[in-house]
Amino acid sequence: MFYRARARNPVPDDGTITDAHSLAAAPIGQPLAPGALLGGRYRITRFVAAGGMGEVYEADDQLLRDPVAIKLLRMDLVRKPDAQARFAEEIRLARRVTHPNVCRVFDVGVDGERVFYTMELHAGTTLKHHLAATGPLSIAATRPIVRQILAGIEAAHAADVVHADLKPSNVLFGAGDRIVLTDFGLAMPCCTALGCDCEMAHLVGTPAYMAPEQVTGGTVLAGTDLFSFGVILFELLTGQLPWRGDTAIEQARARLQGDPPSARAVKPTIDARWDEIIRACLQRDRSGRPASASDIARALDLA
Repeated sequence: MFYRARARNPVPDDGTITDAHSLAAAPIGQPLAPGALLGGRYRITRFVAAGGMGEVYEADDQLLRDPVAIKLLRMDLVRKPDAQARFAEEIRLARRVTHPNVCRVFDVGVDGERVFYTMELHAGTTLKHHLAATGPLSIAATRPIVRQILAGIEAAHAADVVHADLKPSNVLFGAGDRIVLTDFGLAMPCCTALGCDCEMAHLVGTPAYMAPEQVTGGTVLAGTDLFSFGVILFELLTGQLPWRGDTAIEQARARLQGDPPSARAVKPTIDARWDEIIRACLQRDRSGRPASASDIARALDLA
């Protein structure tokens, strides 16, 4: 999910998405079969994965003759008031970021009631799956991954854009050990603004990586991404999340009380400087976090 920095709940001013060549490729609610044509342009090649916000497919762009990845959004989200316009705005924001460590987003479209967007195709695994396969990483193994994550975050912030949904499943391994930040535009800017009855605003995705200001429905800024980065780094080095809870809401609210946890308390061999940076990123008060991704990179001798 992308937000314009320093602006909560970005709202476009040009209405909803339209598509003059809409074609229902399969019954609503059923996965698209290989060969189905989406939006009159994208021929589905294969199903890739399903997540909390929708489905991912590989497809061939029949116009440009190039393979693309397609994110097909959940119908219950698409049908909410103003949802199509908000998705379109998030895609416009995402397209402003051009960097090797940020997955390129191409376009947004509709096919009947379906709303989807297309983006750069990467065949590699996610950081989530990598961590599950390897267990906690050493600092040496973490350094090239973290360096590229921070570079992608910095590029987004330089374009005045905040991702606001950083987590290991949104970090891909591309060709040649390239790390790519992805999953832009899948989560709603504000559940309450779209007519939901959620207990907490922004509770879309994985609460484990949310910053305190997201848990409480506050303003999303660059420091929000740095908090999520701190959670990711804690998990990479320890194999655990900083906070736990019996429910998603309890897990999200746990970060609103007490001091940030220490990664060294879980794994004493972690370098003290890295532990210090993690705890700085996990500060409840955003003013106590590092000023930028590049500052973190310099502090960890990655710049």
